[in-house]
Amino acid sequence: MPTEGDNHMSEEISSLDGPPDAKSEGTQSVPLGGNSGWVRQLDRQEFSVVDSIGGWRGAVESLAPGLVFVVAYVATRGLLWPLVLSGGLAAVFVIARLFQRSTLSQAFAGMFGVLIGVVWAALSGQAENYFAWGLITNAAFLVAMLISLIVRRPALLLLMEFAVGLPDDWKTAEWAPLLRKRATYATWVWVLVFGLRLGVQAPLYFGGQVVGLGVLKLVMGLPLFAVAGWLTWVLLRAFAPVASKKPDEGQAGNLEEVAEKVVESD
Repeated sequence: MPTEGDNHMSEEISSLDGPPDAKSEGTQSVPLGGNSGWVRQLDRQEFSVVDSIGGWRGAVESLAPGLVFVVAYVATRGLLWPLVLSGGLAAVFVIARLFQRSTLSQAFAGMFGVLIGVVWAALSGQAENYFAWGLITNAAFLVAMLISLIVRRPALLLLMEFAVGLPDDWKTAEWAPLLRKRATYATWVWVLVFGLRLGVQAPLYFGGQVVGLGVLKLVMGLPLFAVAGWLTWVLLRAFAPVASKKPDEGQAGNLEEVAEKVVESD
């Protein structure tokens, strides 16, 4: 099962929508909007921990299946009930959102991860394989982040271009070196998160320590994700439009003026 933070990372990246008139503005901007996810808070003046993890409902949907699996496994020391209860709960979350016609991306991301874990553990007969997909996704994100740093295209800089939107000529702007530097720092933050998870959880997985692995995945899931999201927000928020201001106040797309202030203060 993917770590809860991985579900949020995948959901945030995949759910960003671009404006139809971006090219006509001479930018690659994307209206962040929404209330949840740390990416969508980059243009805010205050950071919300609850929003960064998808709200209370999103947190419950991410944590509950894994928690139920661990509790059921401790109680039964078998695979049947943990898999049935965990998979069933994830399905209930998706069905509930379908009936309420609410956002499905986060619930589906969680359901997908749980389904892979359930099938993998059932076919192999090894309870620890319920968490194998989470280790794989952590490793994939870690490798991607490291490659981006090696080629000097920090992943968080690419995310800024895609999610927030930067002027076409941003690379020649006075504040461009500062943006690159901070995006590099932010990318290293996520490298540390994914590396720490793998370093701690992989030995437990290969040692067959199901309960310890399950507990640590819960502890190192959303909490670490929220901390990394906050650090990213601290590093990059000055380079996003100020969402609290209305467009007619001349602030919505004024990236240059906001960033210039940061350059002056650094």
